[in-house]
Amino acid sequence: MNLIFLDIDMTIWDETLRIRESTKDAIRLASVCGNKVFLNTGRSRSNTRYESLDNLGLDGVVAACGCHIEIGGEVLYSKLLTHEQVQISLKTMSDEHMPVVLEGSEYCFFDPEDFPDDPFAETLWYSLGDRARRMSQLTPEDPINKFSADITAETDFDAVCERLGGFLTPINHNGIVVEFVPKGHSKATGMEVVRQYYGVPEENVYAVGDGMNDMEMIKAAAHGIAMGQGNPELLMAADYVTDSVYEDGIYRAFKYFGII
Repeated sequence: MNLIFLDIDMTIWDETLRIRESTKDAIRLASVCGNKVFLNTGRSRSNTRYESLDNLGLDGVVAACGCHIEIGGEVLYSKLLTHEQVQISLKTMSDEHMPVVLEGSEYCFFDPEDFPDDPFAETLWYSLGDRARRMSQLTPEDPINKFSADITAETDFDAVCERLGGFLTPINHNGIVVEFVPKGHSKATGMEVVRQYYGVPEENVYAVGDGMNDMEMIKAAAHGIAMGQGNPELLMAADYVTDSVYEDGIYRAFKYFGII
């Protein structure tokens, strides 16, 4: 049995949330052949509950960069920011003019109007539906795994990293969007929790991704696979570069490694 971990954005689906039929076929065939297939995403669990993903028949979810892990619908692991850490983070984001999205297992908290230059925020708000909440609705009891924020012209990012470095690790995607993840957590650590749960040898672990928050996962997996249109640094780190998300990248990779 192999364990296969798939990023979502620009790996399973493209920027229009389209999933190619070849990707669906590859996942189905991999499962039929006795493999376990997982989402492994920077998205929080609240932002992975979509019918198109549910219909893929996956075995579980590693969400929020390893901070929330489910197998067969049961929560195996959950790392939450404390209420104090959330408040420190929000104060820092406010001081440094960084609009923020708090990401949790139940809800995402943000105010879309804080992102006037980021059309993704409006799309996120509507796609989440009743899982989207305004910042004013946040309570100390709401589970928050991580958060994302935008760097603006007024941001001193070095100051942000210094203030939050005691408990968070930043993942800078493009000089604008940054994920802040609890220290010691990544897609790779989530992958390892699942591997130990099943007792699968390290050489039976595959990971597929395209972005900078996939780097540790790609390096940690025995078989790290990068999507063809992925970040150039990730392509250099991968063991294998497959076709793009617009082609048949996942299917081609599964065939290349004999998974299907």
